[in-house]
Amino acid sequence: MDKDRLLYLLENDKSGQNSPAEADELEAWYRSAETRPALTDGLSADGLSALENKIFARIERANIESQESVEELPVGKPGWFAWGKVAAAVLFLIVAGIGLYMFQRQSGRITERTAFGETRVLTLPDGSEVTLNGNSVLSYDAEWSDLREVLLEGEGYFNVVHTKDHRKFRVRTGADFSLDVLGTQFNVSKRESGTRIVLDEGKVRCNLGDSEKDTLVLRPGEMVQFRKKPSDYQRERVETGLYSAWKDHKLVFKNTSLREVAGILRDTYGLETEASRPELLDRQISGSVPTDNVDLLLQGLAEASAVTITRDGDLLTIESKSR
Repeated sequence: MDKDRLLYLLENDKSGQNSPAEADELEAWYRSAETRPALTDGLSADGLSALENKIFARIERANIESQESVEELPVGKPGWFAWGKVAAAVLFLIVAGIGLYMFQRQSGRITERTAFGETRVLTLPDGSEVTLNGNSVLSYDAEWSDLREVLLEGEGYFNVVHTKDHRKFRVRTGADFSLDVLGTQFNVSKRESGTRIVLDEGKVRCNLGDSEKDTLVLRPGEMVQFRKKPSDYQRERVETGLYSAWKDHKLVFKNTSLREVAGILRDTYGLETEASRPELLDRQISGSVPTDNVDLLLQGLAEASAVTITRDGDLLTIESKSR
């Protein structure tokens, strides 16, 4: 079970909303807890707290049950000792995870993550706002000095404030690329398919190499993108709203191929796509679909492209619509 699924089940369990199948899934997860040394990796403080509370609740319940039925414990059923052993192992990992989280905070580095399909608005130390798209990571120093710098993996929309002392704001997407701004609004995406910057307002300078000559200044309405090497970039004027509509919980397409859409579904929602015939992915669509309901999103895509989309877990199958 991945961390996003675990957090989902813990939240539902806390509010009593897990289905019987989900309750069994969480039960099975507890039973195998001792075999997962990296249990708490990637969990937020809220997630660690929810997990800790859940474990303590299980310990208390197991203790009561063991006192009531200690003389008639069925063979093969986990009693207090078994649950205590699992709980001790899990609690140790929770404490270790919380300790690691607090160490990261105290060491001055903050990391924010979004799950597949999640969007979240973050306020940075200087008051700037970043809207993170699904499956994205943003990290930065808790206290900035002369340079306000963040590292982005995934996609984010930035609304950067202009400070009185004109401090530079820098977004890094890796060791070989960054962009510098003062006060502006722009979208940055670094995915498997490449890196893309779309400028809505203000001005940004793209640092494409090591020297001052390897820079490119973008103006509002322009986009620069590259696949691997920043020096192999493409620059063009675009309709900026097409690239930032996701922060308003919708996707807007204009003559967009299903192949490109499949990339978005993979990067943002963790959904893989296969087509019964490869040429189906060349079909183009225009229009908008909601992003906060995946089923409606897929239904809209299917109707717009005259195909059927069948979902089996994280796999989507695209087929021609039967006449």
